[in-house]
Amino acid sequence: MISFSLTHTDFQRFQKIVARRLQRQLGILSAQFGIRVFIWLCIGLAVATYARLFREWPEISDPLTVIGVASALALVLAVIQPQFSQALLRKHLLLPNGAFLSPQVISFNAEGLRIEALRGTTETPWSGFLDRDEDDTNYYLFIDAMQAVIVPRAALGNQLNQFEQLTRHISRK
Repeated sequence: MISFSLTHTDFQRFQKIVARRLQRQLGILSAQFGIRVFIWLCIGLAVATYARLFREWPEISDPLTVIGVASALALVLAVIQPQFSQALLRKHLLLPNGAFLSPQVISFNAEGLRIEALRGTTETPWSGFLDRDEDDTNYYLFIDAMQAVIVPRAALGNQLNQFEQLTRHISRK
């Protein structure tokens, strides 16, 4: 039996792993990438048009300044909005008494993985995991594209090799 508690840092690492996996699946020419390019092209065109208007009609420079400041503020808010949303999401997902940060006890054998936490017990056969990923701190056993069981390497101790052998076969199906 292995006891551990995940941290806020583990959640951030997990988000990076999921983002990397998603980017690898979608590739650089994904719709999301195309939309971002289109948005920045439109912003560039709007800035160029604004600069030309400002230069060619100095008599309307006061209203153009107000529009420019409002547009710049809107752009800054649009750029920081995803980070603000992530912080808000993290605040609600990582409640002190929530499932992610609560103490967990795992055990595993040739059949699968058992997780005991404050909210309940889950047993998952190795065949129930769709993929395995890892970083220098954790293993991530994915049960779908966005959810994974996170197992800290440090918590495994002398059972690390056994865990790697039992999970090595887990790959994308």
